[in-house]
Amino acid sequence: MNPDTYATLYGPTRPTPSRRGAGVAAAAALLWSVALFLLWGLGFLALWAEADRGPTEGLPPHWVPICLGIAAVPIGLLCTPAVRRLSIPGRLLVTGLAVCSIAVGLVVRAA
Repeated sequence: MNPDTYATLYGPTRPTPSRRGAGVAAAAALLWSVALFLLWGLGFLALWAEADRGPTEGLPPHWVPICLGIAAVPIGLLCTPAVRRLSIPGRLLVTGLAVCSIAVGLVVRAA
């Protein structure tokens, strides 16, 4: 008898990996990439506008609360019990949706 046959028939079961979260993870990656691209573009344009005005001494003071607010939204969402019960791809999707909506709102306001 082949030893692999014995191991297959009487050995411990090997569960197959689940692919349930693949679509959710892909949607989360898409949302995060759009959000980060929009935030990068806004930062680049804002720095360009500041450089066009002449020499500056550090970052403008109104950037600090904007950056802290953008960083606080996903952290605050991750601390809520409803989001903590989700799977990892689900958490990424929820936080990506929040950050993407903030980025789109900033782009619409800036335009």
